[in-house]
Amino acid sequence: MTSRARLQFRATATVVCVAAVAGLAACTSTGPAPAPSASWVDPPWVAEQAAQREEYQAGLQSCLDGKGWQVTVDLDGGIEEGFTDQNEFARLTTDIKACRVSMGYSADGVPATVDELKVFYSQLLDTRACLVAHGVAMGPPPSEDAWIDAQQPGTDAQSGDADWHPYNDPALEALSMDQQNALEALCPQPWGTK
Repeated sequence: MTSRARLQFRATATVVCVAAVAGLAACTSTGPAPAPSASWVDPPWVAEQAAQREEYQAGLQSCLDGKGWQVTVDLDGGIEEGFTDQNEFARLTTDIKACRVSMGYSADGVPATVDELKVFYSQLLDTRACLVAHGVAMGPPPSEDAWIDAQQPGTDAQSGDADWHPYNDPALEALSMDQQNALEALCPQPWGTK
């Protein structure tokens, strides 16, 4: 099971689900992994979120260990091991929710506010700029207003703005999974959980 296809068990803000879906990409071409670009400097949120992810991972791992689970929590807050037993899956999901509450988060995640969506959109633009700096010929993003409007509950998102994410770009989908993984290490996706 690939790292992008493994079962994820995190409850995140509605908009972060878009980021999770972006991880699914085609594995069609091969080539060398991209090298770091001397012209790109990570914005401060990248380091801040890396620390938050590590803290969340460690907290969730500790909590699940305390509940008797022998699973590995990854940096995205997902579980590396797959499950075939629906009862075990349901029990794990319940325990993850309880752990999230004990860690100060909502059990299921809550929808992002408009202000949070604006921050997330800005971070997505940073990720896109990083990918461009590393040689990916990206298509244009939707406007902030169009993207935020498309994220609202009950919105009919036929325009594609709701699904826009730098890692959904056809230029990335044409790359091999190794190239995509290397780029994601250089240009991380915004992350958050509530």
